[in-house]
Amino acid sequence: MQKQTENAIRARELLSRENAPLPPACERVLAADLARVLGQYFALAAPPEVRIEGGRQLCITVRVKATHALPFGVL
Repeated sequence: MQKQTENAIRARELLSRENAPLPPACERVLAADLARVLGQYFALAAPPEVRIEGGRQLCITVRVKATHALPFGVL
């Protein structure tokens, strides 16, 4: 009986971690990467805002404001 209780506790902890939101550091790293990439194409007015919500699937919201597009070369 003790083994079943331990397994149930372990399963509950695993499931709660799976549904836990990602740490804020993940959002900060993603925002920094997006700023670096998007900054090559646009003059950013502010750093990108990133929000990651957990659940059965991750919902990732990105909001970026730019003053204008940077000149592009011919591809």
